[in-house]
Amino acid sequence: MNRIFTFVFMIFLNAVAVMAADNADDWLKKGDELYDAGRYKEAAELYLRAAEAGNAEAQFKTGYACYNGEGTAKDYASAAMWFKRAARNGFAKAEYNLAYCYMNGRGVPRDYTKAEQLLKQSAGKGLREACLTLAECYAEGILVEQDKDESERWKAKAEGRKEEPKPVVIVKQEEKKTPAAATRPAQPVVKILYPEDQSMFHTDVVKLKYQLIAGGAEAETDVNVYVDGVKQPKTRAVRQAGMIDVNVPSHDCTVMIYATNNNGNSEPATIRLIRENVAQAELPKLFAVAVGVGEYNNDKLPNLKLTCKDAGDFATAVAAKKGLPFADVQVKLLRDSEATRADIFEAMEWLAQEASPGDVCIFFFAGHGFRDQKDRFFFMPYHASPDKLYDCFSASDFRMAAEEINCKLLIFVDACYSGGLFEGSRSAAATHFVEQLRRAKNGMLLYASSASDTKSNEDPAWGNGAFTKALVEAFGGAARRDGDEGLSTQELEMYLYRQVRKTTDFRQTPIFINPGGMEHFNIFTYEN
Repeated sequence: MNRIFTFVFMIFLNAVAVMAADNADDWLKKGDELYDAGRYKEAAELYLRAAEAGNAEAQFKTGYACYNGEGTAKDYASAAMWFKRAARNGFAKAEYNLAYCYMNGRGVPRDYTKAEQLLKQSAGKGLREACLTLAECYAEGILVEQDKDESERWKAKAEGRKEEPKPVVIVKQEEKKTPAAATRPAQPVVKILYPEDQSMFHTDVVKLKYQLIAGGAEAETDVNVYVDGVKQPKTRAVRQAGMIDVNVPSHDCTVMIYATNNNGNSEPATIRLIRENVAQAELPKLFAVAVGVGEYNNDKLPNLKLTCKDAGDFATAVAAKKGLPFADVQVKLLRDSEATRADIFEAMEWLAQEASPGDVCIFFFAGHGFRDQKDRFFFMPYHASPDKLYDCFSASDFRMAAEEINCKLLIFVDACYSGGLFEGSRSAAATHFVEQLRRAKNGMLLYASSASDTKSNEDPAWGNGAFTKALVEAFGGAARRDGDEGLSTQELEMYLYRQVRKTTDFRQTPIFINPGGMEHFNIFTYEN
């Protein structure tokens, strides 16, 4: 009987998937018609519906709309997220646009390696724009090492012509040159591959990718960095696979690098960087990452289907805070397949890259938590398993990522065993973790759904866990009292305590940790 039921249920799921795909195709087609007619808002709405149903082309077009602000608010984080989803489905145009995002740090952390990989993937599928861009990169030595032959190969592919085979030149025995070792070792050569001269930047740290040629002595070669004539400390010029992190000022600057070893010094390589938005915004910005995971790769972990809705509802509540008082609000939403360990790491890197000291960052996680035999807590990403902890996002991973975020950081965790992350009285590992946080970072507040080891009961009428239900209510204004200018961190703490206890008949008690003793502040202001 169970086998019959399972078989019928699988047929039903397949039928639903086919219907969703058909609807997505219809929405995409209608969206194209509206876009061609200049009705961008209506087109963007249909693209979004098709994108959420899994259509790769619609995911790309939704990302394009978000990137350019066509029919929707301009939002680089959402654009990169949709480009990434379409790229995972093998859509070449999305791979090309996502490469651009990684090259310029638009909605994702700047990452030249990923940019190069995506550009080559897109060009490998024959996308003409990608082939021409890659040909230009090889011709000029931008992003990749200069290679005229590779440039010609990609240009030929873009133009749809076959590359002419290179003639084979046979060197006679008597014409062979003497070994290079018999000559004096050449001086090192260094070239900046990316960014280009006059590139725009908007962060306090810029990654430089460079090419070093040192005749086999690369490991013994120092790479020196100067910004506006001032030498960068060695600790900030850590070379790893041709990458250097460079501290840059809040204005236009000139970056110079040169290489030196026992054979001499290279000629300097210099670029001019242009700071975007030189005039600092008077109002802070709000950056948020909302993670919802309901699918796991282990029978021991229940599927918490509500958690994706939890993350979506919280992301919507946060997005509504633009202007209260934030000059801008950007939310990165990761649900199930977009919430792998690598995705969560990258999202926290995005927070570190985008936020300035006066801004506010939020990290929200709804899903399953796990405590191992050593009492260590792990966030469980998509398809994670307690049997493969290297696929999980540990408390230590979280701590290291949080250290890089240079502003006020609020953490909300609605997960099983969340008490294991924060509650020092029951866990030596948790006590050690909180002590590490206290030393590593000031300006952090942590809110956990429960002091016990069980998740909050779901409220069927609401469709959320009790903790998230109360949290979304508070962000919607339910915690407001007469005379309040905004929702303070302290008022939120008290509201969560009251509501979760009431919703769960006093069986669950949320807990709060302030590792660095940060003063309470208004998370946002209320509308008049």
